[in-house]
Amino acid sequence: MGMSELQRSIALLFRRKGKNLLTEKEFVFSASMDLRWFSPKDAQRLLDLGVSGGYLEKKNGNIVPTFDTSVVEVPLDYRPGKEIFEHLPKKQQDIFSEIVDSIVRAKAVPKREVVSRVNKKQELLGIDVEPAVLLVAGDYGVPVDCSFIERAASEVLSREFGAR
Repeated sequence: MGMSELQRSIALLFRRKGKNLLTEKEFVFSASMDLRWFSPKDAQRLLDLGVSGGYLEKKNGNIVPTFDTSVVEVPLDYRPGKEIFEHLPKKQQDIFSEIVDSIVRAKAVPKREVVSRVNKKQELLGIDVEPAVLLVAGDYGVPVDCSFIERAASEVLSREFGAR
């Protein structure tokens, strides 16, 4: 399987810092200010896509890659283009966004609040983003379609067992 642009970008960010763990701020700052790849907003998107794509994990407010960044081949003058945001596995982004959006619509709460609750739940329970967003929907009393639960389960399972 070829490395995705997303993995390449993530690998390079961590290798440049010489660390296996960065805070969200360091990650975003590095992709925007240090490397001048993206605007801070797009650097944040890169981070979110890394998480929703299963390449990054949030642990106690830090970001850690879920793969071995040292084996990724990155050209010296590597620069990801904007298209990095288009080639992503759509469905991974979708299930999270769809459920967040349905909570926002049903309860008229800010998206930021919902996402932050999902992140807290993830850290608290040490679980993937999909089950976390399902639990948060439950907290808000927003009914979740069975198909979402099946999709969330298959996402998690494919990451746990398929990605090895």
